[in-house]
Amino acid sequence: MKILILGANGFIGNALVKNLLMDLRNEIYGLDLECSKLDHSIDNENFHFIDGDINISNEWIEYHIKKCDVIIPLVAIATPNVYVKNPLKIFQLDFEANLKIVKWVAKYNKRIIFPSTSEIYGMCEDKEFNEYTSKLILGPIHKNRWIYSCSKQLLDRVIIAHSERSNLTSTLFRPFNWIGPRLDSLEQARLGNGRVITIFINNLINNQDMVLVNGGLQSRSFTFLDDGIEALIKIIQADPEKLNGKIFNIGNPDGNLTIKELANTMVKIYNEISDKPYKGKVIEKSEADFYGKGYEDVPTRVPCNAEAKKHLEWIPKTNINKAIRITIESFLS
Repeated sequence: MKILILGANGFIGNALVKNLLMDLRNEIYGLDLECSKLDHSIDNENFHFIDGDINISNEWIEYHIKKCDVIIPLVAIATPNVYVKNPLKIFQLDFEANLKIVKWVAKYNKRIIFPSTSEIYGMCEDKEFNEYTSKLILGPIHKNRWIYSCSKQLLDRVIIAHSERSNLTSTLFRPFNWIGPRLDSLEQARLGNGRVITIFINNLINNQDMVLVNGGLQSRSFTFLDDGIEALIKIIQADPEKLNGKIFNIGNPDGNLTIKELANTMVKIYNEISDKPYKGKVIEKSEADFYGKGYEDVPTRVPCNAEAKKHLEWIPKTNINKAIRITIESFLS
C-alpha cells in the first residue's frame, strides 16, 4: 500500500510512520518542515521523505495524492495559546491549506483519513461525546479560541459531503488528548505553545510553578499514543468502503482527569523517577490572565467509544498513570 503522510514529523505522524513501516508491503511518502523526530525511519528504503511546506510544495503534493492509495494530512496547529494570539494563522493552515488537499483527493478519487479533533464538540453538555448524536456547541465569535474547532468542523463537513457524492472515500478520526513520547518540544512548551502535559513537564524540569487555569477544574480524557496509533492502523488496514463516511472518537474515557489532578499526578510521578525533586508550586490563574480575553475553556471532554469498538474492535489498553509516566520519562531521557 502506498500511503502519503503530510506532517510526517509531527507527534502522531512520526509514530504512525514507524508503525506502518513494520509491514514491508507499505511504502510511505512523507512531507514536513523537518525530520527531527523521524530518526527511527529516515533511512528505511520504504520511506520517502522530503522537507517541504504544505503551503508551497503544491506540485509534489498533488503528484503524490494521485500516486498513493491513502492520504493522511496531519498538518495543523493544535495549541490553545496560538488559537487566541493568531487566529488567522490557524484558519490559513488548519482550514485553507487542508481544503486544498481535500479537493485534490476528491479530484483523483482517492481515500483520505482525516484528523478531526475532540475540540469539535466544544461546550457540548453530554456526559460522553457521540460522533453522530452530540451537538457541536461553540462559543461567541469574539472568543478566538473557537476558530480551531470551527475550522476543523467545516473541513469535516466538506469531507463528508464529498464522500456522499462518491468522489472520495473518507474516514474521520477524533483524537482525545493523546500523550506520549515526542509530543511537543520543551522549547515550544517554554514559549507557551505546547500542550498542557509538555508545559507541565517543562515546569517540573525547571522548577517553575505549574499554573492551573481557573483552578484546573476542567477535565480531559488523556489517551496514550500507542493506543491511538493502534486504532489508526486498524482504520488504514480496513476495507475503505466499509469505513467510508465513518467518524471515530479515539480516546480513553478511563483516562479522564481534571487538570488539577493531572498536575498533582505528574508531580508525584516526577518525584518518583527524577533524581532532582520538584521544588516549584502549583498555583492558580484566571483564563483571562493566562490566555487573554479571546479564550474560553471547555469544562469536560469524554469520548464515547462505541463506534470504535463496533467497527474497529478497538479499546484503549494503557492505564493513565502508566501513560503519564512514559511521557515524562521520554523527556527526561
